Amino acid sequence: MSGTASDNLARDSLRAARGTVRLIRFDPAWTDDFDLSGLGFIRSFFAQALRAPLAILFTCVLARASGEAITRALVLQTALALTIGVVSYTLVVWITSRLIGLANWRAFIVLVNWGDLVFAAVMTAVSSLAVFGENGGIAAQLIWLMLAAPVQILFLWRAARVTLKADVAATVLLIVLDIAVSVAADQLATVVVPT
Repeated sequence: MSGTASDNLARDSLRAARGTVRLIRFDPAWTDDFDLSGLGFIRSFFAQALRAPLAILFTCVLARASGEAITRALVLQTALALTIGVVSYTLVVWITSRLIGLANWRAFIVLVNWGDLVFAAVMTAVSSLAVFGENGGIAAQLIWLMLAAPVQILFLWRAARVTLKADVAATVLLIVLDIAVSVAADQLATVVVPT
């Protein structure tokens, strides 16, 4: 039920992109694109390391488009929020899966980590609209809210359903927890690194 990792992170990233699209499209071949083993779980955190510069770039581009200064504090806040979010969500999923009896939580985290990289790459490309100034930045944010965020939620839904065999209530809980952890991580980062 699991693909094997290659010795090349770029190849693994491309496979993750293909697997993400396959999972969203209900294609059962998605399993060929992700290593769901214990080692694959650990390797999936490299996807989060690759995601960080893309997320920081996205934040900085949108800040510049809206006329804000790109400061060291902004970059540190974004990096800290990403780190807190990844660690916290992994712990929350582990605890939740233990409490409600969901198996295979590591496979779910593998999909979440690689999916985050894929969506960060898409949003970084979309942020190029910011070259058109404030209107371009607004367009990028609208695309994120109206298109990319719902597709990412669909991805999380599918990931929870196929890896955890979760019922609807547990799946909704994991999605809500993902959003809550992300918001809490952003808020904590702004407290720790004030602007």
